[in-house]
Amino acid sequence: MKTRLTFLVTLALLTGSAWAMPLDSKDFTFGYWLNGWRKHEGDASRDILCIETGHYGLTFDVSDLTQVTFGERNDALDYVAALEGGAERLAGLAPAELTIEVENEGSTYRAVSCQAGIDRGVARLKHARLWESGRFVQHFDLLGLVFKDAHGNRLDCNSRLVIVAWPDSFAITVTVEPLRAMLPWADATLRLRLKQANRSWSRETRMYGGGGRQRDDTLVLVCDVKEPASREGVSVKVTPADNQVVNAVFDPVMNSYVARIRDIRRRWRVGYTDIRHYDDIRVHVENNGRDGVRIPLLIELKDVANVTGVCPILCDAAGVPTGIPVQLSKNWHYAKMGTYLRAFALLPAASGASDYMLRIIYGFYGTLPSASHAQLSLVGYGGHGRWEQLAIGCWGETMCFDMDLSCVDNTITDVRALMARNGLHGRTWNWTDAGWGGDWLHALDARGQKLYFSEMKTAYVAHGPCLSEVRYDGAYGSKREVDVSVVLRTLRTDDYARTFQTLRYRFNAGVPMGKGGLFKMGHRHYVMTPKVAYGHRDGLLAEASVDPGATVSTSVVEHVELSGSGPWWVAFPGSVPRHRKWGTASRALVIRGYRATFGGRTSTAPSISMPVALVRKNMPPSVSLSLVPPRGVTAFQPGDTVEMDLEWITPPRVADDYYGPNDAFRQHLAQNPRSWKTVYREVAGNDLKVQVAGGALLNRYPVIIRAESDTVTVDIEGGVGYVPIRFEGLKSSTGHVLSRKAGDQLTPLDQSVHGNDFWQTDYDPASKHYKVTYNLPLDGLQKSTWVLKRK
Repeated sequence: MKTRLTFLVTLALLTGSAWAMPLDSKDFTFGYWLNGWRKHEGDASRDILCIETGHYGLTFDVSDLTQVTFGERNDALDYVAALEGGAERLAGLAPAELTIEVENEGSTYRAVSCQAGIDRGVARLKHARLWESGRFVQHFDLLGLVFKDAHGNRLDCNSRLVIVAWPDSFAITVTVEPLRAMLPWADATLRLRLKQANRSWSRETRMYGGGGRQRDDTLVLVCDVKEPASREGVSVKVTPADNQVVNAVFDPVMNSYVARIRDIRRRWRVGYTDIRHYDDIRVHVENNGRDGVRIPLLIELKDVANVTGVCPILCDAAGVPTGIPVQLSKNWHYAKMGTYLRAFALLPAASGASDYMLRIIYGFYGTLPSASHAQLSLVGYGGHGRWEQLAIGCWGETMCFDMDLSCVDNTITDVRALMARNGLHGRTWNWTDAGWGGDWLHALDARGQKLYFSEMKTAYVAHGPCLSEVRYDGAYGSKREVDVSVVLRTLRTDDYARTFQTLRYRFNAGVPMGKGGLFKMGHRHYVMTPKVAYGHRDGLLAEASVDPGATVSTSVVEHVELSGSGPWWVAFPGSVPRHRKWGTASRALVIRGYRATFGGRTSTAPSISMPVALVRKNMPPSVSLSLVPPRGVTAFQPGDTVEMDLEWITPPRVADDYYGPNDAFRQHLAQNPRSWKTVYREVAGNDLKVQVAGGALLNRYPVIIRAESDTVTVDIEGGVGYVPIRFEGLKSSTGHVLSRKAGDQLTPLDQSVHGNDFWQTDYDPASKHYKVTYNLPLDGLQKSTWVLKRK
């Protein structure tokens, strides 16, 4: 069998070394539900699973598997541009015929549907499972295929359809087993065919039973959209740090070379501890065939040192980050397989030998806790839709997002703190709690029901470990009443967790506003809230104690427009989750940017409401926060827009609850326990003033700069904690040095522990340039100058 090995051009870097081009602009994939995963009763829109790549589009209607759509895509859109294009690239796909047949005892049975196409209700798609979804690979399966003959008789069987899509090919796998092991197939044939006017792929296999004969009940159909190169002369060997050698074997189901690693023998502690080492896995490629190919590779690591915080990056043999993307997908819910990491890549392989190192990062990257944004599979847990998990370090989740709303009906779920414990002698390096839940837009349909997502696409621009970036683009409502686009980021740091959320809404129809408004902090989780406070760039506007006798029908703050200049902020001084079995922390929201139009009128100041969400006897009430339109706006009109730049932080309340190494932050907590001043310190301190020479400033915080010369000088006024700075438009992945300038002295930034392990490199295939990210130590520096130079 052949697989595709994508041809590429060699890019000669100015450093003198030659690397194969890390990625083509068409090397991307998306997997999503056209009309959303969660629906209300009465929503008759079809359940369409969409596979979209740089080279083709493919859709499945789960209620009618005989009809699919398929077509090649020949536009010039890259990963992010295709994300922003919504589902329009799939609108012109031509009908195709998918045939899944079992011929048994003279009768032919055809797969017409699956369990997800039969079920009804909110969880009807639970039998359509998302396993992996990222830049390179979409892996779904549909359970319970329904086979019928020409007379409507059903075939008794257990069956499933597996779809694995790479950028220029896909594999369809069908497994059909007798319903009862004691009644095997007599002498059956299983057939698979995908046919269109000018394209056709087909295979069949015999399924035997009885008499002790072997039964083959699985059939794989690989569909190469682009002409594949031969696998002859290609081999891949993978060697973990304990020197066991694993030969990567081509797996037609995954349509890639697969190396499965088990039981790594490490010399350092794993689990919930301060993991400061890496799993450095050597990858050796022999290519005696054509020069300049990319090899699809999956490295599956079952013995993960700590799966709750993990970030794989591809380095060269010396451990220098290459910028070649690695898809981060994982699962800790499926007991049958245990916890595992699945890291997917397209490896450039020149003729001869190529050597890489897959560096798997856990708690720390260099001297600081690492940042990661992963696609976490829910198979084994329930829901089975897209679940996003952010982490700083490897001591539990930082924040989670239910992007398919397959488990709950709000977007933001688990919210946790960094390096927080339950008092001075509390347990460290463990899970924490900072108040569960939140949501983005809460708008209603004509029946007063909440609008859910449709055609929500995801682009994993960077998984970490210095600054993650993942983008979402889709709509609210099956009628696309509201367009929505979001950018999520989190950072490598050692004081407290920060999650950056940039949201944009555009209303295509008139819809009522729900109670959650434009954005919500807090949901179905009890957070004891003794006080609330809010303010602007210059300080405190108001602080109020929460009435212990307040009820859920009351508001501590009712529709207040925040005056003054941004950034604005809202804090819950002294708030703490009800259960303190783990370390706990407070939560707060910083509004770094806000602009909206409602009914043709522009609003540049946010408004807030802070209702009592829950009450318990002998406890302070639980209070949530909603960002709402200006007073008097109760419904959204066509043409209304909202843009918000938000930062969600979870700082500990007191110094004894923080065990991290940041002395400046600990001293602040000691002097200001349970205070709004902790939030204001972040607001004012990271309201940066940035001047750039040799480049253009694209974003102030995190700092993002487009380099326009070989030397870029950045003057920064302010800074709290470790501030991310990303340089874009670089011509090579190596040869750059970032230094702090004091007078005429340049001191290179060095946060390495194991060598080359404190910066992040990402390749941008659209521009054929690189991005390099660092985390600047700005605590205590009122002004600082930083210089990025080519060697």
